[in-house]
Amino acid sequence: MRKTLLFLFFLITAISLKGQDLSGFKYVFVPTLTYQNGGTDIWSISSKLRTSFMQKGFIVLDESSTAPQELQKDPCLLLRCFIDHTNVTYGTNSVNLTLKDCNDRIVLTSKGSAAGWSVQDDFNKATRRAFDKISDLPYRFNTSKTPKLDLPEVEKTEETEQSLTAYFDSNALDEIEGIYKSYQSDQLGYYKIGIKKFGSKYKAIIIESDLNHWKQGEVKAVFETSSMKGFYSTKWYMGNKTPFETFALMENPALLTVEFKDDKTGEKRTDQFIKMYPSADVSASTAIDGIKATGSGFVISTDGVIATNAHVIEDADRIEIHLNNEFGTKTYSASVLLKDESNDVALLKIDDDEFKGFNSLPYSILQTTEIGEDVFTIGFPLSSLMGDNYKVTNGIISSNSGLKDDVRFIQITAPIQPGNSGGPLFNRDGNVVGLTTSKLNERAIGTSIENVNYAIKATYLINIYNMLPNKEQLSKSSTLSDKELKDQVKVLKNYICLIKIY
Repeated sequence: MRKTLLFLFFLITAISLKGQDLSGFKYVFVPTLTYQNGGTDIWSISSKLRTSFMQKGFIVLDESSTAPQELQKDPCLLLRCFIDHTNVTYGTNSVNLTLKDCNDRIVLTSKGSAAGWSVQDDFNKATRRAFDKISDLPYRFNTSKTPKLDLPEVEKTEETEQSLTAYFDSNALDEIEGIYKSYQSDQLGYYKIGIKKFGSKYKAIIIESDLNHWKQGEVKAVFETSSMKGFYSTKWYMGNKTPFETFALMENPALLTVEFKDDKTGEKRTDQFIKMYPSADVSASTAIDGIKATGSGFVISTDGVIATNAHVIEDADRIEIHLNNEFGTKTYSASVLLKDESNDVALLKIDDDEFKGFNSLPYSILQTTEIGEDVFTIGFPLSSLMGDNYKVTNGIISSNSGLKDDVRFIQITAPIQPGNSGGPLFNRDGNVVGLTTSKLNERAIGTSIENVNYAIKATYLINIYNMLPNKEQLSKSSTLSDKELKDQVKVLKNYICLIKIY
């Protein structure tokens, strides 16, 4: 009788384990345990589980991981691990694991416990024992066993890119109508959508997406006009096809922005969609609201002297300086102090009664550079298309001379676009070593090129600044040399300006 019971016990266990198959999952998310006292993974439970999952053959992700491209396409490749444990005692301590799939269904639960002389030793053993149930399961990734998302249905149309294009070619269109591509970010995947008017509403229809569960013809969003021109009340269907009520804005004829909340921080974010068809006829030099051109600049003295390129302010009747800090964006009028057109350097002065000046500047201006050293720039490229928020790019110094060995320039790999002109080029310590000026024009030279960009050496900025009467002494040091790039940018952005020329 006892042998029969043992046999049945082992049979039930084998059947149970066989039914729990993890082979459809390629990735596992193991969070870092955090505690009310501010501690993180005090007993090394999370780290030990990550190691165990990696040894099992999974690709392990945590809070700092960037979602792989294939996981953005198919979130069901991910297994989520939930961890909890008993309160710390010197008796029995246990670790509980729950594994869930993309539909929030429980795939497996397991518990391990231990009692001994050391709390740390207890948790080490309990963690290992909790994982034993997973270790006993055979595992080899098999995409045919990956579960499918249980998603709500959305409206489906028969529209294709061809039918939409034919409609756009043969009808008078409202501003929002056209074919768009998403401007991809960590939060937004790839979408190609066509927005077409249906009655009094506009529907965004999927043409292409890197998310497998979005199919051609499905309705991604519905827009309704508001009392404000170009501003739309929007029902947006998220990646998981659940509706989200929000707003959308036609920033200009080529750019649609939609407001969302960031999944990680809860803060608002704006995703961008660029119109690809029909042509919106918008470029960096197109006058929008009377703006002739835009560029970048930066503060070089506490009393409001701004450095930029001479070509940025060419033909300016009026100049606006937009500075952004923790108190918001401030707009000031400015005038030209000096221009050195031969070296493409100009100095402006904020002459607005609202401007109160700066207490100090966190960077100096250096005249020496090294080939191979890290550099980065902050500026406002294509602001008519990409918006008025600053953009950061980085790279290295490739050469201490420019086109045809022009010694006035530095060649850099940090990407720049129209609108970056006049912005600062910083070295790794956060000191200014140049003004970003131009990129090599592949049309002009007749061949394809990559990452060939130029900056005017800071020497020519210092030369023109020294010509000013009653000038303020330039800052001699940087307060940012011991900070990481992201922390440098948080400070430096306060001294970088968008310049608008009217």
